Amino acid sequence: MTDSPRFPATLHAWVQSVLGPLDRVRDASHDRDGSQVWRVTGETGDHYVKVAPKAILYSRETRAYREAVPYLGYGNAPILRASSAELLALILSAVDGQPMEQEESPARRRTAHRQAGLLLRRLHDAVRSHPGQSAVADDTVAGLEKHIVDAGDLLSAAEADTLRYLVSALPHCGPLPGGWRHGDFWERNLLWNGRRCALIDFERSEPGPLVSDFVKLATSLWPDHPELRTALFQGYGRALSTTEERALTAFAAADAASALAYGPRAGDPLVTARGRRTVDRLVQEGRL
Repeated sequence: MTDSPRFPATLHAWVQSVLGPLDRVRDASHDRDGSQVWRVTGETGDHYVKVAPKAILYSRETRAYREAVPYLGYGNAPILRASSAELLALILSAVDGQPMEQEESPARRRTAHRQAGLLLRRLHDAVRSHPGQSAVADDTVAGLEKHIVDAGDLLSAAEADTLRYLVSALPHCGPLPGGWRHGDFWERNLLWNGRRCALIDFERSEPGPLVSDFVKLATSLWPDHPELRTALFQGYGRALSTTEERALTAFAAADAASALAYGPRAGDPLVTARGRRTVDRLVQEGRL
C-alpha cells in the first residue's frame, strides 16, 4: 500500500532492498521547496526516507550521523540505517515525539529544554575543535552584503548599517569555542514525547563556532520565554562567555538579513517575521 505518488520508483526499490517489503509510504515533507521526506512502514517497523536537495547537505548529514550523532545516546536521535550517494538518500529510524513547540505545559516545556541543552552539549563535545572553523565567521561577514541587497526594501539604509556594524565585530571576537554544530537548532528539530527529547535533521551540521547554534532560539523564542533560555543552559552545563554573547549578537544580525532575504522569496512569513523582529530589537538595543 502507498499513499504517496511522489515516491520515485528507483528510491522505492532501493529502500525495499534495505528494509524489505513496504506496507505503507506516506509523504512527510516539510512545506518548503526541496523537502523530500517519506515515512515508510514495513516488517522492520517505521523509518524515514530523506532525499537531500543538494549533495553538500547529503554529505553533511551522513557525516554527522556517522561521527557525531552517536554521542547523543540511544533513542535521542534517529539511527542511520543506510545511505545512497547516488540518490542523495538516507534511511533513518523513526524516533518518538512531536515538535517541542506543541508542548502546552510550561513545566514540561522547561524540562524538555533542559534535556535539549544536554543533548546539544553532547553534540558540541563530539568534536572539541576543528581547523578552519574561523571560516564560518569569515563566510558570515562576506555573505552579509548579498543578504542586504536581496532583502531590498525590507531593510532601510540605517538598519543595514546597524547590521554591518554588529557583524563587523565577529572577526575581532578572537578564537571562539568550536566543535560539532547542529546548524538548525530550534524547536522544530527537537522532538518531545512528554518525557524524552530527541534531536533530528542534521543536514546543516558541521564543525564550527558553537555559539552560532543558539541563534535561532535567541531570535525566535527567548525574547518571549527567557525561562526557556535558563532551562536550556542548565542542561547545557555552562553559560556563554562575554565574548560568545558578543558573537551571538553578530551572528543574529547576519541571520536577520538572511531571513529578510529568504523569507519573501520562499513565501515563508514566519522566517520573514523573525528577521524583522530581530532587526527591530538590534536597532533599539544594539544587542540581543
